[in-house]
Amino acid sequence: MTTQARTNARAHAQLVHPDSGRDLAREEWARLCNRNPTELAVVEPERKITVGDLIQSARARAGQLIAQGCTPGSRVIVARPNVIEFVVDYLAIRLCGAILINLPWSAGTSITELADELDASCVILTEDLVGDNPLFDNLGERRFRENESAAVGPSEPIGRAVDEVCWLACTSGTTGTPKAAMHTAATLERQTEVFAQHFQLTDRDPILVTSPVGHAVALLFGVRMSLMLNSLMVLIPRWSVETAADLVSRYGCVYTVAPTPFLVDVVEHAETHGADAWATLRYFPSAGAPVPRSLVERGLKALPHTQVWSYFGTSEAGAVTAVPLDDTLENRLETDGIAMPGMETRVVDGELELRGIQMMKGYWSGDPNGRLRADGWYQTGDAAEQRPDGYIKMIGRARDIILRGGENISPLEIENVLLGHEAVDDVAIIGYPDDRLGSRLAAVVVSTGGVDLEGLRERCESTGLAKAKWPEYMLSIDKIPLSAIGKVRRDELEALVQQRVANNA
Repeated sequence: MTTQARTNARAHAQLVHPDSGRDLAREEWARLCNRNPTELAVVEPERKITVGDLIQSARARAGQLIAQGCTPGSRVIVARPNVIEFVVDYLAIRLCGAILINLPWSAGTSITELADELDASCVILTEDLVGDNPLFDNLGERRFRENESAAVGPSEPIGRAVDEVCWLACTSGTTGTPKAAMHTAATLERQTEVFAQHFQLTDRDPILVTSPVGHAVALLFGVRMSLMLNSLMVLIPRWSVETAADLVSRYGCVYTVAPTPFLVDVVEHAETHGADAWATLRYFPSAGAPVPRSLVERGLKALPHTQVWSYFGTSEAGAVTAVPLDDTLENRLETDGIAMPGMETRVVDGELELRGIQMMKGYWSGDPNGRLRADGWYQTGDAAEQRPDGYIKMIGRARDIILRGGENISPLEIENVLLGHEAVDDVAIIGYPDDRLGSRLAAVVVSTGGVDLEGLRERCESTGLAKAKWPEYMLSIDKIPLSAIGKVRRDELEALVQQRVANNA
């Protein structure tokens, strides 16, 4: 076990939530107000805002929210891209003592459905992006009126206790309306703090925010991390690897966290153009989709100044596991790390369970499946393996496991192998019914270079993958369908595969 792993293990029993006397929203606001008002706080490719102007804008926005019915405990939905206005909204909601719900700006019906389910007092949209979409007419008076004048809001956040809910993290379910995990000021603070400590970041480390701020990752480990550290926040409104390279070079960004497709783009850019533009980028953790070990290896070669690896997290608890910074290459390539300080993990009947001080209080609309038990253990629904020394290897969603001929097969393992094929841009492994084996395996592939089933099976053979895990059917499509929260819509792919197989029978 590494030095950091031993430290984390000792810390489990020592870390507790901030005591009830603290007001974490006021502490965050005070950190911002104590900075030099003329220094840059947030930048985009073509825009920027100073600390002083950010403070004034947040107070003005808080005044508008209050005038439009926002009170302490009100739910406020923010559905914006990575723009300065999102940071203003976030701070304004904290000033009002309201509860934040951040959603992807393109989430469509999820926005309107959650507005009803959570009885949101206000829904903030980027109007020039949604345009005259009639879907949002259903919001009525809940729709935020950005140009409406109001008195300036409070000079510091309205006081709320650390155990009161301040953020609803919408889960990344693949079907239906996302569930809202309830986080208190204490759990919200700890989720960001533990990652900042893990990567040993300071106010001298500009943070590149690449993941969409409508997701928990960008809020916790981008926006809030910059505010916690008093560091420069660098936003990319719409992902472009060329824009990312320019911003890293221009502002000396040290850290970003992003989903696997973004990491692929950065690695390919460095392989093609060299690593000079990325020279200051020291850390690039990635999650939210399978991170192939072959991609980690490529990243370590193409980005010699950057530590690249996967971690595991959930909307219910934030980042749960990560590989220590001083760890071995083997652990970085073959595992998703060990439990973060203050968290515990275990695998029961193949499913990862966890508990700790970052855990949500529960779901806003209840937990009919009883996944969060009275003893604090939470059933993630993710299949995993855990070594005796605590290291976790994620296998995939437990419900996605395919039973073929009596053997449980993880789509993630096969997808990781096939993503190493030079002609495969994206892939999802889907089970389809078979009278003899129960299920057979289909590879749904996105490929610009052209690939056939024989080529996929040759790739599986060359990597030593067991023959029972080789795909037996291939379907080419233009794009893997994703949910509004960015997860593969396996239900759609299963229906498509079954239809194609039946038509070819």
